[in-house]
Amino acid sequence: MTAASRAATARRRWALRAAMVVAIAAAVHALAVWAVPRVIMSRVLAGTGAAGGGVFLPPMTDATQRRIVMPSPDLLYATCAFDLGTAPLRIRADPKAPGYWSIALYASNSDNVFVLNDRQAGGRAVELLLVGPGAYAAAPAVPDGATLVTSPTARGLLLMRVLVADYAAQREQVEAARATLRCEPLR
Repeated sequence: MTAASRAATARRRWALRAAMVVAIAAAVHALAVWAVPRVIMSRVLAGTGAAGGGVFLPPMTDATQRRIVMPSPDLLYATCAFDLGTAPLRIRADPKAPGYWSIALYASNSDNVFVLNDRQAGGRAVELLLVGPGAYAAAPAVPDGATLVTSPTARGLLLMRVLVADYAAQREQVEAARATLRCEPLR
């Protein structure tokens, strides 16, 4: 074998190795982009007592709490994990908070599916009918005045946020606002 052919063979080996490294890196990257949000949401759902449709009202955020990544100390949270596999979820709230509030729905891959805030609600009570991607035994009847929201995944999380300027002074109002949240299977 000549020196030129050895050099050409070595270049081909290096090119093949470089291509393999790039292919492995691309596969690992794609897997991470796909898997990380799902793993995070799985842990969040497991930590909220998931799927029962019950509302979880954690205490006001302080430096020791990290259930939600980097929670804001100016927000009071309420969560509701859901599983739409067998029945739609009826979500109701009438916050009447003194300032900003929002209700956001997240799919099991952490994609934001729906958001409604105090300005959009215009002082009216909130009523949502959340349905999953699959078919139910019977088509759910949408209650009068309710907004139909379709989740791309059966499992997910509702996150309600209520802005708090001074918790000590506003405690009764903001706690009452978030306590209006109801997440119940549609019957």
